[in-house]
Amino acid sequence: MIYYLSFEIRPFLIFYTFYYFLYKRPVIEFSIEYDNDNHTIKEGIQDHIEEYHRVTGEAPDFPFILHQIYTQKHYLKEFPGTIDTSSLIRLEDDDFLKEIRKLYFYFSDKILHIPERFDIVPPNAGLTVVYQFWGCKDFIHLHDCFEIDYVYRGQCELTFLVEQQILTEGDFCILSPFTRHNVTLLNKDSYIFPIYIKESTFSKLFFPLLSSDDILSDFFRKILSSSEEANYLLIKTDASCEIKDLVKKLFLENFRYDNYVERCNIYWINLLFVYVLRSYHIYQQFSYYKSGPDHIPIVRYIQSHYKTVTLPILAERFHYSVPYLSKIIKENTGKNFTQLIKTLKMKEALEYLEKTDLSIEDISEKTGYNSADHFYRVFKEYQGISPQQYRKEFLKKRAENFPW
Repeated sequence: MIYYLSFEIRPFLIFYTFYYFLYKRPVIEFSIEYDNDNHTIKEGIQDHIEEYHRVTGEAPDFPFILHQIYTQKHYLKEFPGTIDTSSLIRLEDDDFLKEIRKLYFYFSDKILHIPERFDIVPPNAGLTVVYQFWGCKDFIHLHDCFEIDYVYRGQCELTFLVEQQILTEGDFCILSPFTRHNVTLLNKDSYIFPIYIKESTFSKLFFPLLSSDDILSDFFRKILSSSEEANYLLIKTDASCEIKDLVKKLFLENFRYDNYVERCNIYWINLLFVYVLRSYHIYQQFSYYKSGPDHIPIVRYIQSHYKTVTLPILAERFHYSVPYLSKIIKENTGKNFTQLIKTLKMKEALEYLEKTDLSIEDISEKTGYNSADHFYRVFKEYQGISPQQYRKEFLKKRAENFPW
């Protein structure tokens, strides 16, 4: 099932988006019109996010907002039609950012059942560009594709494993596949356009870039030859009009429905890389291989591999004795290795209990436990109640705040 959602609401939480170009399927409109005291009010995703925050004082989960609108049947049942993208390209920034809020996006029903990671790029596309909503709850996540976050205006905070970086207008942050991260808009006036590129697409279509001698080529060569390592590359540019124009073109290609979309996307992204290389004035690269304090690469590795990593494996990887490695972990995290692993697994378990209807057996498997009984005992010891009780109480509290 594919749903068409209006952009009548602002930046959107990237890892929940799913685009399709199969526009003949049922759609949901997330721009809602209704009469109130003889006034027509337009309500959309951003409105629901802000209403949730007003009522509860908390940031909502994006999938809950989608499910809320879906259950209220505030959706469009047919394709909303094509748009004149050429007129939007010519708009000044303020008008452009205002007008794109009226556009419709496609969401898969998979979004109502959130896994830890899922495909962002449609099956029949090599890349896609999205738009991030403001005000949703932070969520550490990962993708199976490259992610390029471009700060079109304002600021955002990037969480990369255990590090935080403030990104400002003109910044490009390129994240490798399967990198655990989160991007948070810092205010309503900030705008980010995340670009997602399949690794297979990059390998095939951007091969000429890999033969060049520059920071992008070096970064991508390392990633493609060592895909298990989490890395990101932060490039600061002058936010030139040329770069913004290319990002706008990439974004608007999502709303063209012809046979040339993919070719145009590849052309625009290659041109975008060229302009970034021409205009950048500073860059930072982060990976497991960079030198630094002993604990940083170790903690990074644990956070990315906590379901399967053991202390002996960790010690062998970083060429430390087990006792010395245990000391590093304890001194820098406040927890011993076992406690740290348990904390990471329990945080993931809480996310599954709150955001999905997965069984306890499935959650125990996804969080790295060999049996549901073992998971049950660890969870009750950690949380004070059983997994079933936690889910029941969470759903009850949510229903009290939002009875619909």
